[in-house]
Amino acid sequence: MAAESFDGELFNRKVTYHDREYQDYALRRESYLAPIDLEEETRLRDQHELMKLIYRDWDNSLHPNFIEDPESVLDCGFGSGDWAYDLAEYDPNCTVMGVDICPLMAPPDQLDNMDLQIANLNDRMDFVEPGTFDLIHSRFVANGIAATRWPNYIRDIHRLLRKDGWVQLTEWDLNFRSEAGNTDALQALQEWTRVYTQSLGLTSRPEGRKSARVAQDCETWLRMAGFANVSTDVRDVATCPWPADAHQRNIGEANLSNMKDLIRSMALYPVTKRQLRNIEQFQVLVDEACSELGNVDAKPYIRLYRDPHVKAMK
Repeated sequence: MAAESFDGELFNRKVTYHDREYQDYALRRESYLAPIDLEEETRLRDQHELMKLIYRDWDNSLHPNFIEDPESVLDCGFGSGDWAYDLAEYDPNCTVMGVDICPLMAPPDQLDNMDLQIANLNDRMDFVEPGTFDLIHSRFVANGIAATRWPNYIRDIHRLLRKDGWVQLTEWDLNFRSEAGNTDALQALQEWTRVYTQSLGLTSRPEGRKSARVAQDCETWLRMAGFANVSTDVRDVATCPWPADAHQRNIGEANLSNMKDLIRSMALYPVTKRQLRNIEQFQVLVDEACSELGNVDAKPYIRLYRDPHVKAMK
């Protein structure tokens, strides 16, 4: 589909569900199941800062050092626009285009080298010519892309990249683990994962059916699409300040707030709308899971997958 400007009521209309605001356009199609209110915008901004903490070993904390000075960049699913804004500010000679189905969390002031537009990533990405970008960034979009769309989504990315261009995919693996081996202390988190995963398939709309295995399957899809030098950077991220290393402890402290908000916002609509839990039962489960996220003795953590790959020669 062609990208569109932010004008028009169609993409700006909101609907309220259990006191959270959603984009009406996306919710009707079940294309994006997370809230788009101020609470979620704040979480996304805090999560962006968390990512910069986790990847501080990169010069700019935005992409690996071996991706040198990209001139033309696409950000798929820009969300609150923080990654696109930071990269455009970091390198004024770089042009950053961002696309998202929802414009409602975009920064009100864009830099001159930014171009944020509306596009549904579930559609074929025809808004630019093939071979346009040096780098394509895609982060935490599993909640917005249909399960059956992923192989073609990766092929679209391959087609839009220049020869030897890079793609950077980042997704959480939403299985919570215990470094202490005490999985009994994470029963509510495990139940949250089970119920949330089940909810992703309970819909008659193909676009509403999501995959819970995106983080693990991206490498296979990248190889199928023709990418070379396939590699995956997997990092275990604490969900509370239990690590002995001071920097990792700071990451755990920041991630505790992020994960508490994430498990509430990401699962609210699919789990309750698809009647796996009523709202009272859902709140009880989330409260118990949030308590477990902060169990220092159990040393809980979650895995973060990032796949940087160079495109095969054409």
